[in-house]
Amino acid sequence: MPVAVSVVASRFASAYASHDAADGGDDSYAAAGLRAAAYATGDLALSLPQQRPGQESVWEQLRSEQDRQTVKITSVGVPDGAPAPTASVAVVRVTYVLTTTPKSGKARQSNEEIALHLVLTADGWRVDALPWA
Repeated sequence: MPVAVSVVASRFASAYASHDAADGGDDSYAAAGLRAAAYATGDLALSLPQQRPGQESVWEQLRSEQDRQTVKITSVGVPDGAPAPTASVAVVRVTYVLTTTPKSGKARQSNEEIALHLVLTADGWRVDALPWA
């Protein structure tokens, strides 16, 4: 796995899955998509910051506890059955621990993963699709 692919995949996953629903934090669930768009290209970069109806209920739940969600990357690798990265294309799976910390109460952790399709652009490696999403 090229180091640059691993770095961009990790940064994308961290931005995409992190939310700050505390007062003074993110103003919507889509704020994470806006952060992740910095590591994306093409149609994906345009669609990530858009608010979607399905996000509203999740955001309301996060806001009700003023949750902060943080990510700790545990691995970046090639998913089973996916081709090895080439000089211009890579399919990777990022696994991470998502910690949800409410304003008051006990933090919760879950093991998560996301598959990413990356391409080499003039700006470096960028995520252009979320396979299996």
